[in-house]
Parts: sequence; C-alpha cells; structure tokens
Amino acid sequence: MRLFAGDRIYRILDRLGPTSEEGEEEPIEAKMLSKQIENAQRKVEEQNFLIRKRVLEYDDVMNQQREIVYQYRDEVLEGRDMGPVAREQIADVIGNLVNEYTPGDYIEDWDLDGLWVQLDQIFEVDFGPEEIDRETVDREQLKQLLSEDAHKLYDEREEELGDELMRALERYLLLQIIDQRWREHLYDMDYLREGIHLRGFAQIEPLVAYKNEAFTLFTDLMNTIWSDFSRMIFHVEVQIEGEEGPPPPQQYTPTGSSTAAGRVSYSGGTASSAPSALAEAQAGEEPADQLLPPVVEQRRVSDVEQIGRNDPCWCGSGKKYKRCHGA
Repeated sequence: MRLFAGDRIYRILDRLGPTSEEGEEEPIEAKMLSKQIENAQRKVEEQNFLIRKRVLEYDDVMNQQREIVYQYRDEVLEGRDMGPVAREQIADVIGNLVNEYTPGDYIEDWDLDGLWVQLDQIFEVDFGPEEIDRETVDREQLKQLLSEDAHKLYDEREEELGDELMRALERYLLLQIIDQRWREHLYDMDYLREGIHLRGFAQIEPLVAYKNEAFTLFTDLMNTIWSDFSRMIFHVEVQIEGEEGPPPPQQYTPTGSSTAAGRVSYSGGTASSAPSALAEAQAGEEPADQLLPPVVEQRRVSDVEQIGRNDPCWCGSGKKYKRCHGA
C-alpha cells in the first residue's frame, strides 16, 4: 500500500481510521479504502507478471541453444554416420583459419607462416607455404587446396582404422567434446546473465544485448567443438584389444576401512573342490577351527572402573570400546 497506493492512502486512513473510546483501533470498512487496496494489489501483480515474463524471455534464449545441442547429441547417440559431416566441418575449420591469417586482398599482408603453425596442430600439410604460387593463388583456392589435403589424410586415417572403427571413434570424440564444451558454455552464460542488466545504464536494452552476445558465444561453442574434433581425430592413438592376444589380467588390490568389504580377501579353489563345514559335519568329521564362531565373553564393569578407548568392549563383541558402546 505504501509503495503502490501513493500518498493519498495516508489521508484516507486519517479520515476513515477512527479509534474507539478505549483507544483500540476499529476495522475499516470504507469502500474507498477497499478500492485503493485493490488498485495496489493489481499493480503488484502486473509488476510480478512483467518480472516473470522477462525471466522467461531470458530462459528462451538458453532453451533454444539447449535444444540444438541436445538434438545434435541425440543424433550422435543414435548412431548417425558423422563421416560426411566431419569432413564438411573440418573444411569449415580450415576456412576459418585461412580467413583469420589472410586479411586483405594483397598476399603480402597474409601471415602464411602463422597459418601453417596453426594447421600443423590439426594435421600435417603435405606442402609448405613456400610452394604456393603467390602471384596466382587467392584465398578461396588456398582453402580448397588445404581442404583437399585434409580430406586425403582423413581418408587414409579411415582406411587405416576401418570404416566401423572410424565411425565409432567419431561418435566417441564428439560426445566427449560436446559434453565438456557445453558445461563450459553454461558457466559463460551464467556469468553473462549476472551482469547484463548493467547495460541499461548505457541506454542499451539488456535483453537485446543478451541475445546478441549469447548468439556470439553459441557460435564460438560450435566452432570450438569442431576445432577440437579436428585436432584430435588426426592425432588420437587407437589401441585395439585382441590383436596381440588377450590383455594381461589386471591385479586388484582391495582397499577400504576396517568395516568395508574391501578389507576381505578370498583365496582357494572352487566350491566343488573345497567341502563346506556342513558337509564335514555330515561326514562325521570335525570342522576346521577357523570355521568355528568366536567365543563371546561378557564382563561386568563396576561404576568405579573405567574402560580405555582402545580396550575390548565389555559387551563381548570383540570390537574396541571406542568403536562399539563408546562410539
């Protein structure tokens, strides 16, 4: 009422808010005051509606990006052939690098040495920058030459591993990269959302600025995913089990606390080769001593006697006092 009804509400309360003879306040039933309360409530609801609407508009931006990434990820999980897509995206990655290191229309302004340094991180180019005809080559021809060389190496990689293994490797790398980069993208979007309202001080609509910068971040996300994929697909080492016989058995050393199952070790033959205590008893033989249950001894402790924390517990459980009744 104080925020949304205005100063008029104070005059109404002074006029319509009498007190009884005993000095106690009486309920106000004036229609004018009820009308002011309804107006104030309506303004509060409108403001809360605008707040929820604005939050939903921000969430819609993130939801659109999430749908695109999850759809892409579902296609990989469903076994889509990513070979043609990978070749196309590798060509786009090379094209982006060429655009970055070849600014302007004059070849003298191009940084071909820096371009080759970046390309060597993705794949080994068969020719060097000195072999390029600087008088006739242009940017599009350079992209085509480098893309053809990358596709040739990609085909050799596929022939080396086999079609089935290459498809599995593509899906595995894409899933790992998408999950990692998507988590980082979520942190970036949260950081952007926290400070975007400050754009209002510069007479910039925060929601418009958020959509523009979110689109830039999402474009960088997709470019980074395929850039990482291009770097890994040419250099990853694949070890196939079974080519040189079965792998050696793994040695397992159980670990854990004193009450965990990891502290227990088992040895011996199979169940058929080792008769149980029940079978020995039926045969008239005495079972082994280690199979007998431990003898439980209880002792009475006087009120004066004190038990140390590391002494056996008085209940006869066999545990230390600090781990039994002294816990």
